[in-house]
Amino acid sequence: MHVILQFIIIVLLAAVIFVLSSIRERRRMRRFLDRACAGSRWHRRFPQASKSEIREFLDIFVEAFGFRQRWRLYFAPDDRVMDVYSTLYPARGTPDGMELESLVRDLRKRYGVDMLSSWRADITLGEIYERTHNVA
Repeated sequence: MHVILQFIIIVLLAAVIFVLSSIRERRRMRRFLDRACAGSRWHRRFPQASKSEIREFLDIFVEAFGFRQRWRLYFAPDDRVMDVYSTLYPARGTPDGMELESLVRDLRKRYGVDMLSSWRADITLGEIYERTHNVA
């Protein structure tokens, strides 16, 4: 009985920590999440791209950052990757989840493009999309 009580307490603490961290993440990301869907901006910038191509690209991005998939269309082509990163990690020197490394790895795996050679601190999602899809 004592072991079961300890287990229940541990599960409840884990649930509370998860909920609090989700609330904190949502607050930090409010800048992006409180705006309208960016799907139309993607289609204006890349009219030849299909919805599925854009969503697949954005899925890679949100997965690398550990965001919910439903957040993908809140990110616009003009969003700088480092702005998203610094919003998630506002304190300099905070340990991260290797989101940038995951993004570069996943882009290489899916599109065969090494983003390290062209990475800049101000690179946007649209520029990365162009590079991965050879858009002129």
